[in-house]
Amino acid sequence: MKQVYLTEPIHEDAIGLLRSHFRVVLGYTLQDDRERAAVLGESHGVLIRSARVTEEVMEQAPALQVIAKHGIGVDNIDVAAATARGIQVVNAPLANVNAVAEHTVALLFAAAKHLAFLDARTRKGGFAERNQYLNMELAGKTIGLVGFGRIARLIARKLSGLEMTVLTNDPFCDLEAAKALGVSPVSREELLQRSDFVSLHTPLIPETRKMANWDFFRQMKPTAYLINTSRGGVVDEPALIRALQEGEIAGAALDVYEQEPPPADHSFFSMEQVVLSPHNAALTDRAMLAMAMDSAQGICDYLEGRAPQYPVNHPENPR
Repeated sequence: MKQVYLTEPIHEDAIGLLRSHFRVVLGYTLQDDRERAAVLGESHGVLIRSARVTEEVMEQAPALQVIAKHGIGVDNIDVAAATARGIQVVNAPLANVNAVAEHTVALLFAAAKHLAFLDARTRKGGFAERNQYLNMELAGKTIGLVGFGRIARLIARKLSGLEMTVLTNDPFCDLEAAKALGVSPVSREELLQRSDFVSLHTPLIPETRKMANWDFFRQMKPTAYLINTSRGGVVDEPALIRALQEGEIAGAALDVYEQEPPPADHSFFSMEQVVLSPHNAALTDRAMLAMAMDSAQGICDYLEGRAPQYPVNHPENPR
């Protein structure tokens, strides 16, 4: 019987699906690193969440045929190395789209209404200070979506009743979809100059790493906010901290970070104009089940000789 290795906990229904086809090892329950390495080395499939699968890991897993990502982003998998080694990579690209879109909208409201800051002030007896802080109405404001993939398009749909102007910048923009949603494709420069909120929705690839840098923030309005629910590495964090400290932008709402978890002394923690969540945009009841089931099904399909529904790569000389 083939063996599947789980690096982190997933929904019990997906574990049950895998167990109906394969021997399943819950790697996160093993206490010894050598035991984990030995079991991984004998596994035909591995399902990961935030764990990294590097070329070195693949070298230690000669039986490995398929790697499944519990979610969309595969920046924690060396996809090129997997392809060269004949290992299939699959993911769950649709499972958490709604969850992340909803969380992005929640961060938009939290930033515009200063919800985290006002909650803290109210709890500390600052009720009488309410007249000192003006919230922002979203009607009539402009949001710029950097990237116009599935999540960004769903965000645009969810914002349709808020009377906001929605812009996007994406070199591969679906113009028909943008028109149908009332979204205006514009240059990156125009988006940054016009937007009251700039929301990032790009994968973390070499071309997007530290895309939101000092020059990026200098082009934004001093009253604008940055929202990031994509990947932490898309933002140059020292540049963002400087932009916030020097008033180049008004604030930020972040779910992802360059280092996760961020160090305890990170500057974001002392900034009242920054709203933070712990990379949990996709961690909803519905999305956790869907991500687990889609990634588990990808393993089942591949190891049993069927084409997976969500392939990330096309392996050379499949194992």
